[in-house]
Amino acid sequence: MQKVMAVRLWGIMLMCSLPLRQIRLTSGFGYRLHPIYHRLKLHTGIDLAAHRDTVFSILDGVVQSCRYNPKLGLSVTIDHGNSLRSIYGHLSQWLVIPGDTVAAGEPIAVTGSTGAVTGEHLHFALTYENQWLNPLKFLYHTLYRLTDDEKP
Repeated sequence: MQKVMAVRLWGIMLMCSLPLRQIRLTSGFGYRLHPIYHRLKLHTGIDLAAHRDTVFSILDGVVQSCRYNPKLGLSVTIDHGNSLRSIYGHLSQWLVIPGDTVAAGEPIAVTGSTGAVTGEHLHFALTYENQWLNPLKFLYHTLYRLTDDEKP
């Protein structure tokens, strides 16, 4: 189980967790030159450095899907209610199945390099009412709550 903390997001208090024990950003949210397709594309989440690391649910929720697609590879989508979803991609292994109820900080997967990737990492994305959100804002608020000794 990953550390969980109370964080005020979107005007409400939520019990939150980071998706990985260590956070190191390798690619941000927004338009970028795609490293494989070599064209400008919207990067719908952020990429975090990882090597066979445990992935944790950021909030309480219900596993909506565990699937494979050629771009995102193995992925897990969690419905957190109130139209908020988190997506975790390029995984090597699922630790949950659709319909599972998960708590913030609960292990859900293991990072990998499936799908269209140049190396192992975690693709982490958030949607609200089916619109992409910048996950860095979530991470900022969650990391801000940690003491200096707890920060990765």
